[in-house]
Amino acid sequence: MNFRKRTMIAAAVVCLTAFATTAQASPRAVTAPKDAKATVATAAAKLIKAKIKQGKEAKADKKVVSAKTVTRPKATVTKPKVNIKTSAPKTTAKINTAGLPKNYKKIGIFGEAKATQEQAAALIYLNNTNPQLNCSVDELVGMYWEEAGREGVREDLALAQAIIETGFFRFSGDVKPEQNNFCGLGTTGGGVEGAYFDEPETGVRAHIQHLLAYTTKKHPSTDIVDPRYELAHSIRMERGIVDTWAGLNGTWAMGSQYCEKIMRIYQNMLDLDKHDLKEAEKAKAEYLKNYIGKTKDDKKDKDKDKEAKPERKLTMRERVEKILREGK
Repeated sequence: MNFRKRTMIAAAVVCLTAFATTAQASPRAVTAPKDAKATVATAAAKLIKAKIKQGKEAKADKKVVSAKTVTRPKATVTKPKVNIKTSAPKTTAKINTAGLPKNYKKIGIFGEAKATQEQAAALIYLNNTNPQLNCSVDELVGMYWEEAGREGVREDLALAQAIIETGFFRFSGDVKPEQNNFCGLGTTGGGVEGAYFDEPETGVRAHIQHLLAYTTKKHPSTDIVDPRYELAHSIRMERGIVDTWAGLNGTWAMGSQYCEKIMRIYQNMLDLDKHDLKEAEKAKAEYLKNYIGKTKDDKKDKDKDKEAKPERKLTMRERVEKILREGK
């Protein structure tokens, strides 16, 4: 048995040696069996596919992991927190109460003046050395004290309102100086001039009467000269009277700070000191130099010119009001 094994091994070695020698001499001539080739190629292909598949799965797993761990947050614009209950737009502007009288919203339209006639006139002189009036400044102030005092209206505040309406009697709006309209009666904007009055005194009286139309059921103690009194009075009787100056906001004027403007003028009157009054006297002296030429003869000439001019046409609103008055 041992001999046979040795013989077989030796034969195998010889064959292998011969095969190797032949392969080295002619490598192209020696080919592996077809089955062996297919087996090796298939195995190699499977191995390659498996590696590729394994690589793809590894990449996919890597992407999934990176998406979870490295994903950048989306760019977002941070918006301020809004309280839904208070986010509605405000309809009124913030009011600057600096320099206004204490508890000014409670000041009534009726009452006694706190500022003097001297302070009132001085404030006008200090702010306008050439008021466009058909009387002197002192005369106009006296008229307000007389007409408002008769009806119990605060004289100083009524004059302060006239100052606001006329821009310290510059009349730079629709109303002209010759109208003697000191509170904008009948003006609606867009060039509508409003009511005309023959004399400054009549214009002052109409102003006070219009305030009464807003504030009391009682009629004026004088004949009504305010062309809008009845209409304004009937509206206030229906909607409720206004007994404070703060109540004129949104009623007399659409502005939400109309009262505040009046009160600031009034406070300026009260704040005038002795130095201010001396300066006002100097301004008054300059004013009177220009006012000297306004004599009664000049006034008569103006009246003649007024009569020569054609009568002003009434606006549609004035015509309706006239019809309503005549109907009553």
